[in-house]
Amino acid sequence: MLGQNTLRVKLQEFEPGQYQRLADIYNSLYPGYDRSAAEWKLDDDHLDRSKYHFQRYTATAGASDQILAFGQVSHGLSTFHPKKFWVDMWVDPKYQKQGIGGAIYDKLYGDLTGLGAVTVWGMVREDKHDSERFLSKRGFDQKMTAWESHVDPAQVDLSRFEKYSEKAADNGVTISTLAEEMQKDPEWEKKLYDIVMTVAADMPMPIAFTPLSFEQWQAFEMKSTNLLLEGYMIAKKGPEYVGVSVVWKHEKKPGNLWQGNTGVRRAYRGKGIAIALKARIIEYARKNNYSFIRTFNDSSNAAMLEINTRLGFKREVGWITFEKNIA
Repeated sequence: MLGQNTLRVKLQEFEPGQYQRLADIYNSLYPGYDRSAAEWKLDDDHLDRSKYHFQRYTATAGASDQILAFGQVSHGLSTFHPKKFWVDMWVDPKYQKQGIGGAIYDKLYGDLTGLGAVTVWGMVREDKHDSERFLSKRGFDQKMTAWESHVDPAQVDLSRFEKYSEKAADNGVTISTLAEEMQKDPEWEKKLYDIVMTVAADMPMPIAFTPLSFEQWQAFEMKSTNLLLEGYMIAKKGPEYVGVSVVWKHEKKPGNLWQGNTGVRRAYRGKGIAIALKARIIEYARKNNYSFIRTFNDSSNAAMLEINTRLGFKREVGWITFEKNIA
């Protein structure tokens, strides 16, 4: 037994046979964001554990050791610091407010102490008020907020945005897809990695961006089962990749797309490229019968929020990053 509370909760290291229960609990907490057991396992398998710390625990109770919750502590891939970590906890809604989350947190905090952690982050959806109170009670403060926005591609009048593609073209910039680049450019993967890391470096984060290794990026993006080659838009000037915008399919929601990063090299901003890229994403979604795109943008990223508003995205719930400085 690694931890115990008045409900006789047991905390044990996560086992491979528990992925389905992990998916079930997560999906019950966040309907609409559903993830399959296979997706959870693939992400775990792709993580470079020689660099990134990752430890997940399973909380059980009763003679049958019924699984009630999970918790984990890990490094962030794009927020890597050897002494800074993320914590996540997912408790079955039927068993919340019975001390299970507290037991998990105590175990994770013990791990953090042993790791010499100086900072820890947790993320909470803003309508999960009990979770907000849970972290606040334990010394966490709000650090930043990302707003979630949605759009129905069929409701967007794309003719309003043709001028941005024309403006980009006037500056010598064309838009290609990853599928096209893979066919004609032998250097596509290295160039794509470079542009993705370049634009990600300008995204708001709790600490300075840390680029993934080529191999780690390749594992998480190019080997993802949700990759859509025709939905990965690349802005080019000659052979140079100058911008990117990508959507990923949602395995558990066939008509839905997740919008990933959209960004443009600094030297090419203000030329209509970002809007042209996102308009192409919406066009792709319409042609392929997707009816819903979900995106996330930091509340401080005024430029991208304004672009999304113009394109018809409607702001929904916020996701709050909480931070606790331990040392």
